[in-house]
Amino acid sequence: MRALWIAIGLLAGTARADPAIWRVSSDDAGELWLLGSVHYLREQDYPLPAVIDALYERADVLVMELDLDDLDPLSVQTQFMRSAMLPAAQTLSDVIPADLYASSEAAAAKLGLELSAFAKFEPWLVALTLMDLGMADLGYRSDRGIEQYLLKRSTRDGKPVYGLETLADQITVFDALEMPKQQALLAQTLQDMRSSAHDMDALLTAWRAGRLTELAADLSASFELFPELYEALVIERNSRWLTELERLLARRDRALVIVGALHLVGANNVVDSLRERGFSVEPYAAP
Repeated sequence: MRALWIAIGLLAGTARADPAIWRVSSDDAGELWLLGSVHYLREQDYPLPAVIDALYERADVLVMELDLDDLDPLSVQTQFMRSAMLPAAQTLSDVIPADLYASSEAAAAKLGLELSAFAKFEPWLVALTLMDLGMADLGYRSDRGIEQYLLKRSTRDGKPVYGLETLADQITVFDALEMPKQQALLAQTLQDMRSSAHDMDALLTAWRAGRLTELAADLSASFELFPELYEALVIERNSRWLTELERLLARRDRALVIVGALHLVGANNVVDSLRERGFSVEPYAAP
């Protein structure tokens, strides 16, 4: 799932460099490459760095956060909305502070959305909706992101696609958040929207150039005011993914694994955790 605005809205820019990619292997297992994803892009951000196409060609399978080729967009929307329904006696204005409601209402209005349309939904769904609309308003769309680009290629080529988690898993990540954490998620989304263009430009440069220290600092900074969200949205998911990645390596396939960049840098990241489990994890250098 999209982690948060600042963490996933990485713009593709003009710098000629390759993003950071890691090769994971061991003597008695398969091989996979970990690529931090750009979930939102513009049409003019193509072509992608050549290394992405090269690894796609070498891979036997693609692995993403979700198995996107098995998802129906209408069904996804329905499941999210059904899960986010508030109890009959409550409305959005009842479960978030008045100042947060006013800020959300103002942000929604700028995007042509009446917040009253979300009166019966929990704050986490409002946050994700505002983020998605805000990205679109800046010209960035998820259907132009790396996952969708590679999904189209895999559909054409008949290459298998696997998911590290299910749609239900992703919905539960948000729906299981206690109300204070949902309020924090909404507040952080509004904060990121106010400085999105500048922050995405900074993330772009770090991502394209593979500058991991800078990338980790920028991504981690987005959670400084809301550390409890990092545990729920990043660390816990990283831990669950490790089991799936070990199973994948045991299959001895060559896999290209594409997940949000936030999961591969910073505290308790997937890269370091795989090393701790005894796998060889090294920066990948294109031939």
